[in-house]
Amino acid sequence: CRYYATQVMFTKHRVRTIPCVGVTRLRRSITNVTCTSSSSSSKSITFVRHGQSTWNAEGRIQGSSNFSVLTSKGKDQAGMTRDMVRDMEFDICLRSPLARASETADIVWAGRTPGLVDVSDLREIDLYAFEGLLKAEGVEKFGAKFDKWKKQPEEFEIDGHYPVRELWDRATVVWENVLLRQPHSKILVVAHNAVNQAILGSALGFGPHYFRRLLQSNCALSKVSIGEDFKPNTGRGIEMEFFNQTPKSPLDAKKAVVGLICGPASIDEEALITNTIIYMLQKSNIKRLMFSSTGASARLAQKILDSKNNLSFETHVVETVEEILSHLKSTDDVGASIVIHDKKLCQDFMAHSLDLNDGSIFKLSPGGLSVLNMTGGPVKNPIAICINHHLHLDEDEPDVDFI
Repeated sequence: CRYYATQVMFTKHRVRTIPCVGVTRLRRSITNVTCTSSSSSSKSITFVRHGQSTWNAEGRIQGSSNFSVLTSKGKDQAGMTRDMVRDMEFDICLRSPLARASETADIVWAGRTPGLVDVSDLREIDLYAFEGLLKAEGVEKFGAKFDKWKKQPEEFEIDGHYPVRELWDRATVVWENVLLRQPHSKILVVAHNAVNQAILGSALGFGPHYFRRLLQSNCALSKVSIGEDFKPNTGRGIEMEFFNQTPKSPLDAKKAVVGLICGPASIDEEALITNTIIYMLQKSNIKRLMFSSTGASARLAQKILDSKNNLSFETHVVETVEEILSHLKSTDDVGASIVIHDKKLCQDFMAHSLDLNDGSIFKLSPGGLSVLNMTGGPVKNPIAICINHHLHLDEDEPDVDFI
C-alpha cells in the first residue's frame, strides 16, 4: 500500500452550533485513503493520547470539536513523551487533525522524517450536542441522557446517533483502510482517549461495552504488535506490549487497585529488577502483598518484606487466580493489593479481569507492572490502568538495604 499524504481527502463537511458556548465546529466524515495495494504483514503500532488541553483543564466535553488547544502543562507532557520515544524507531506518524492532537504530534515527532500525516478518522468520538458542555451543564440540560452516557455509554443515544457504537465502527475502518494498508512496519499514532480506546479495544476483540475500561492518560504510550493473521474484532494475531505508560507511577492512586508484577524468571533478571521494585513499592500505599510459595518471585517478595521503611500490610501465598480473588472480596479500602508471580498467573488474572479467554495476548516482561482499578470488587468490570508498565525499571533509585 502506498499512502499519499497529499491525497487524504475529506468527503463531507458540515457546520454545527454548540448551543452552550455559541460556537461552530467543522465535522469531517470518514477519510478516503488512496492505496495501491493492501498489506497486513507484521507491524508495531504505538499510540499516544494528546497532552492536556484547555477544555480538559476546564472539565468541558470535547468530542470531535476543534476549539481547544494544548495548555502549558499539555506541552510539557508532550515533551516528556518525546523523551520516552526518543530511542524508538518509527517509519511514519499518523495523527488526528484536531488541534490538540496535531500540536502534540508536532512536539513528539520533533522533526523526524517523513512528515506527519493527518487522518480524519483518528478524530475523537463524535458527541454532537454534548460537545462544549461542562458536567454540571450536561446534567442540567440532558438529565437521564447524561446519566446513560456516564453509566451505559454503549447504549447512549443523542441527536439520533449512538456515539460509542459509531466510534467502534470507525475503529474497524481505521484498521482496515488505514493501519493495515500501510507499507510501513513501525507506526506512531497520535490521537485521543476514546478513539484510541476503540482502536485498541476492537483489535483485542473487545466490543463497545468495554468503553472506559481501557482509559488513557494525557500523552500516555500504548504499543501493540500485530502479525499476518491479525483481523480486527477477533483478538487474533495481536500482542499488547504495554498500555498507558507515563512517567507517573500508576500506583499513585486513591482507589482500590490490584498491581500485578511479573516476577523474574532467572537469577540475572532478579538481580536487575529487585531494587527498583522495592523502591517503587516503598513510595506506594500497599494494603496487601500476594506472592508465590517458591522461586524467584517468592525471593523477591521476601526481600520486599525485609526492606526498611515499608509499611505494614497483609501477606498471602497464592498460586491460582481463584486464590487471588478470595483476598479481594472486600476491596473498597483505598490502596494497592500487589501480586508478585510468574508471567502465566499474571496473564491469567488479566484475562479473567477483562473477560478474555487467553491472557497470552499480554506481553509481560520481568518487573513489568500491570494495574487494575478494582473499586467495588472484582466483579464490577475492572478498569485497566496500565499493562506492563516498565518506566520504574529505568529510575535512578537509591541502594536498598536489607535487614
